[in-house]
Amino acid sequence: MHRARTDALPGFRAGDLTLRPFTGERTMVVRVEAPAGAVVPAHAHPHEQITLVLQGCLRLRMAGEETELGPGEIVHIPSGVEHEVTFLEDALVFDVFQPPREDFLERLQMTALIE
Repeated sequence: MHRARTDALPGFRAGDLTLRPFTGERTMVVRVEAPAGAVVPAHAHPHEQITLVLQGCLRLRMAGEETELGPGEIVHIPSGVEHEVTFLEDALVFDVFQPPREDFLERLQMTALIE
């Protein structure tokens, strides 16, 4: 069994965000801690993504549409679709990726080597 407290998972910084990945064989869940005003610039990746907002509020721009998401709201971001996020409040979000993001695992390893 592979289990952990998400707030105690090792993490890395991505701009103003703290990302704490937890991975299985084919799926990754990432705890994202974001301060108000943080921005995730427009990007796309081959991973399917589902984002669940637990606390705070964010603005998501995806495929030419913009929406705000708050606590308890969830959104699906298909593989290859450009998206960007602006955090309107301090937020706690969980992102689910399939397949796991190898780039996140590499960043986590690099952070562990530096610390």
